[in-house]
Amino acid sequence: MTTMKEKIQFIEKLDELKQTGDAVAWRFKEAGMREDWITAVTGTIANYKAAAENPGDKYGHIAAEKLGEIITLCTDAERWLSDLKAKQAKVPKFERPVLICAEMEKKNQELAKRADEILKEPKPAPPKEEEKKPEAAKEPEANGQADADKANDSTSGPQNMDVD
Repeated sequence: MTTMKEKIQFIEKLDELKQTGDAVAWRFKEAGMREDWITAVTGTIANYKAAAENPGDKYGHIAAEKLGEIITLCTDAERWLSDLKAKQAKVPKFERPVLICAEMEKKNQELAKRADEILKEPKPAPPKEEEKKPEAAKEPEANGQADADKANDSTSGPQNMDVD
């Protein structure tokens, strides 16, 4: 039969092992997902950078300063990722990683959100041609009515004329 003291020691030891094991499991999970996240962030950077550098018809209406802001954001994200990848390469697998997937996800979302805000700027409406109705155009309508009245008058003959 186990005593209360042994049970407490067992629980304490189990908690200690869980802390160590959870940290190992987390590092393993991070290592397994890291390359996928690096690829995702790199792809996001490349897509937005390409859209800003070659706007074409789709984004040609956006001001150059705004497109430049996207390029700057992409360059900063590239530098951040490159620096952390270099640091991560020096970190042993049994230590806490420097390049964390959650941070890459956050950086990816921040870049996408800001770039999308800029790229969603609607194209300006094409200039409207003012529909000018010249006075002469209005008069024929009036004249057309007058002409119709004259035509009706000529076929029916003069009114108020006594014919014996």
